[in-house]
Amino acid sequence: MKPNYFFLSVVFLFAVLDILVLLRVYALLRKMPNRVNLRRILVAWSVVSVLFCIAWLFENGRLGGTRDPVSRPLVAAQYIWHFLFVPILVLGLGLDALVRLIRTGWRRLWVETSPPTPSQEEAAPSPTGPNYSRRQFLTSAAFVVAPLTTAGLAGAGVSQIGKFRLRFFDLPVAGLPAVLDNYTMTIIADVHIGVFSTPKMLDGIVEASNRLRSDLVLLPGDLINISHADLPAAVEMVLRLDSRDGVYLIQGNHDVAEGSDHFDNVVRRRGVNLLVDEAATINSRGRRFQLLGTRWLDMPGARDASVAYTAALRDREMFAMMMAHHPHSWDVAADNGIPLVISGHTHGGQIMLSRQVGLGRLRFRYLSGQYTRPGSTLIVSNGVGNWFPLRIGAPAEILQITLHPQA
Repeated sequence: MKPNYFFLSVVFLFAVLDILVLLRVYALLRKMPNRVNLRRILVAWSVVSVLFCIAWLFENGRLGGTRDPVSRPLVAAQYIWHFLFVPILVLGLGLDALVRLIRTGWRRLWVETSPPTPSQEEAAPSPTGPNYSRRQFLTSAAFVVAPLTTAGLAGAGVSQIGKFRLRFFDLPVAGLPAVLDNYTMTIIADVHIGVFSTPKMLDGIVEASNRLRSDLVLLPGDLINISHADLPAAVEMVLRLDSRDGVYLIQGNHDVAEGSDHFDNVVRRRGVNLLVDEAATINSRGRRFQLLGTRWLDMPGARDASVAYTAALRDREMFAMMMAHHPHSWDVAADNGIPLVISGHTHGGQIMLSRQVGLGRLRFRYLSGQYTRPGSTLIVSNGVGNWFPLRIGAPAEILQITLHPQA
């Protein structure tokens, strides 16, 4: 298995940012009351964060996986701290430095070259007044509040593990044969088996899926989180899923982070139906239809080419649907006449204040649920698992889709 160099570079960057935040906030605390205790808290938190990054580097992104080398709440807290709060603090400190630079230049250019006016002299701070600035107070307060908030959010995130909703769609689809009316499919996207999954969670997914008794079960990518060491547990879960017409899987970006060949070989060796720019023919109710599955490719141009290639495998004599991990694949699939596309990847936006406001809107055109254009429909699942330990306004879910011929 090859190292995940992108993940390693991100973790190294986080360690550097931890140190920069430590040095800058440490300096800003120099005139604050109780600065000794505040600095102790700052140093202790920063040391834990940097050590966590070092452990991440040595574990090659596997920290907190099925082996649980440290407690899951601590892993969750560090994910939230580094992916959410560190960027905010770095941005705030950067803006503060820019404002101070502009003010310094302004004073040198205009203020310090002319004598103070009487009003300025009267407004000068009293020697007996506070010896710290509003900026120093706000910065220190933000750093104290951020770890406390991180801990609270981590607890909330860990409590969400294994909790998901069942979401149902009655879906008219163009070109669906009448004999396939009421055909059902269970969609289990983005399980992310690893750091934020548990055996109990996987049992719950299997139980819920089998209880739905769908004709077909589809897993549109990100079966595992990062480490291929989690593949055995992942494949065991897939093999326990029941359906009359089979269980099919495609690659997601997390699945192939340590190499696509190894992932493909392990999954196929265990007898799981994996589609990688391939078409499968399914016989149901005396009628054949096609299921197309794309490979994961990072670059949008390459991804679109993969979708177009896979769409060209379609037999025009049969109804066809496609699994594509990234929902933006729908644009190319619809242009190539694919009437139904199943995707995941977005996690419903992960952190959403409303359907239109949240982190997901910064990245995705199609976020969650059903999207329709003439002749083609897209279904995007929020996914049932997590790479990031917290969901807000984007609940984990398993979907069941019931197909109907479009009038």
